[in-house]
Amino acid sequence: MGVTPATSSFALTLDREARAFGDNNVTRATARGWDFLGNTPVPLRNQIRDGVAEWSARQRATGGPALKCCFPMGQGGRGPFDRLRFIHELEDFPDVLVSSEVGNAFNRRFHERHVETGGFQGCQPARTAAIFADCGLIDPKGWIGVFAVAPFVLLIDRRRLGDLPAPKGWAELADPVYRGQVVLSGWRRAGEQRWSQFNKFFLLAMARELGLDGLARLVRNVSGLAHSAEMPRLAGTDASPGGIYVLPWLLADMCPRRAHTEVVWPEDGALAYPLWLTAKVGRRLGLDPLIEHFYGSELAAYLNKNRYPSACADLPPAVPAGAKLKWLGWDYIRHHATARTVRAASQALHEGFSCA
Repeated sequence: MGVTPATSSFALTLDREARAFGDNNVTRATARGWDFLGNTPVPLRNQIRDGVAEWSARQRATGGPALKCCFPMGQGGRGPFDRLRFIHELEDFPDVLVSSEVGNAFNRRFHERHVETGGFQGCQPARTAAIFADCGLIDPKGWIGVFAVAPFVLLIDRRRLGDLPAPKGWAELADPVYRGQVVLSGWRRAGEQRWSQFNKFFLLAMARELGLDGLARLVRNVSGLAHSAEMPRLAGTDASPGGIYVLPWLLADMCPRRAHTEVVWPEDGALAYPLWLTAKVGRRLGLDPLIEHFYGSELAAYLNKNRYPSACADLPPAVPAGAKLKWLGWDYIRHHATARTVRAASQALHEGFSCA
């Protein structure tokens, strides 16, 4: 099915009105002591945080418990999500965790002691659309519940690509014909030579798809790295560093130069970056309605409208006709060898692409 026109229906609300969040005496940088700890991709963060804050305020206004909720906004410095992996005791872990981190919310010892022994559940609704089930996004263990995905797609700059055909699948990115055409997401501080931040999820997915040798071939096709938010501003301009950008669907859809760009949803599936939650089996009373909110139709409508297809059972996922998703697999993500693969894939990027 491949190509979709780059048309936008971006509908994000950036209302920063202050709202109460439970117990304000808890240190915000800590990962311990929260009833709810949440985080989502930046484009969604304000709106989803406001929804949680409004829900918490209603609970308190109607005599419900003053739940301790935290939704960091990324103001810099070390935050609670950076400290989650240092938690070893079950009682210290948040009762409900909402995250878009892939595979590193629990340290291995905690996972073995508390997750694998049945201490957490994803609370995934029994019904879900086939596009999520077919690619394996529904956790067979039931520990993680996926409420939406950020699909990674290709934004094609037709002028920069010239006479070359747009790739139809992920493996084609390693074809030498695309030398100097691929642009990946990454950024570095001013004055730094080494790229400290880049899309490790994509590198891991391509290492699984192509092997490390195939990933090395793909990296040799990379012309540059750019922040994902900058990509839609570059594609179709004279400053465009390449003809094939790898980025989330929302950002690809925001590119304003419709005459020179197109969005390609790969035929083998957009890479599914999950937005998920997990909850303690013995969680505090009063949190179930908040869990239901993340699987509910109100949030789903907002997510769907902003190119984050929702797994809500009551609404069809907003994806192109015939679209597929591609997921690495929960067993692969959890395997102890995957961390080594991430390091090897990152090294392949630094060795195969000039960081100067």
